[in-house]
Amino acid sequence: MSGMAFLLAVDQGSTKTAALVGDDAGRILGVGYAGGACHSSDGMDMAMSMVRSACGEAMRQAGASAADIALLVGGLTGADWDYEYPLLEDALIRTIGVPSVRVCNDCVIAQRGGTDAGHGVVLCAGTAFNAAVQTPDGGRFIFGYYVNDEDMGGTSIGKAAVVAVCNAHAGIGPPTRLTGLVLGFYRVPTVDELLFRRINGKLRPYKDAAPLVFEAARAGDPAAVGILERHGESVARYAIAGLRRIGDAGLRTDVVLSGSIFKAKDRILQRSIAGKLAMEAPQANVVDALYEPVVGAYLLGLDEIRGAKFPMRGESLLKSASRFDLLRMANNKEEGGNP
Repeated sequence: MSGMAFLLAVDQGSTKTAALVGDDAGRILGVGYAGGACHSSDGMDMAMSMVRSACGEAMRQAGASAADIALLVGGLTGADWDYEYPLLEDALIRTIGVPSVRVCNDCVIAQRGGTDAGHGVVLCAGTAFNAAVQTPDGGRFIFGYYVNDEDMGGTSIGKAAVVAVCNAHAGIGPPTRLTGLVLGFYRVPTVDELLFRRINGKLRPYKDAAPLVFEAARAGDPAAVGILERHGESVARYAIAGLRRIGDAGLRTDVVLSGSIFKAKDRILQRSIAGKLAMEAPQANVVDALYEPVVGAYLLGLDEIRGAKFPMRGESLLKSASRFDLLRMANNKEEGGNP
């Protein structure tokens, strides 16, 4: 493995942990996956055990060891406060044995997976939601705990479906085809039973019901369409706030969309976000991230070791990412997302 630099990239979210090994020419050589975890909620030991498993498989596929890795870049969920970065970097050094490590919030790597620009905004919607902005001078702001509860991606969309069903039954909301879908999904015979379980915390996680909203919306159900439109308008506020932090109203700026919720084949969310931005931030360019976030971590590593931006659409990267199923929209297996 001598004569060439190898990089290790990690994306850890609450649902899964992904890792890849690639060389300094943009060729991905191995990938690995493990369960999701967050150091702040599941504990550092659990988070690092998932990283160890994913990295071990990626290095095995690439025929590499920790001694071959010049740089590890990790985008980790829950990395929201400045003091956490050195703690996480130290944990990764001890866990993987690579001495050179960079850690950032997982939103940052998702953004790099969608744009070559050195500034911009990213909206990440999966099980939950986060957003981040990078300014032209290199400054960053992670919304993190500033995100409102009602904007939490698949969790909020699924909860809105259950609320819509209860409202329809009570007569304070319109009838909706979500009623049959939600009752069948939760395996309850009546809305009363659904409400009872909801109040007592006995329903499966709301995020699991999010695809039902997309299914009903594709059938033209007004309640489901309304849920998605309102959600899109609400999360667009973070993009607008991020663009204001950039501070140049005339600067053409990418707003990158990443996460499983934005993989839906129906583009209601995207249209809602784009419509809100067109009114308040016409300089914004809404784009779907090309790559899964772990590739964004790899790109950040390539940028660092090469001293310049590695082209996101470089031939070697596109080909190897396709081979390892790391192109986001090309591998949309679940309409409506799978948070």
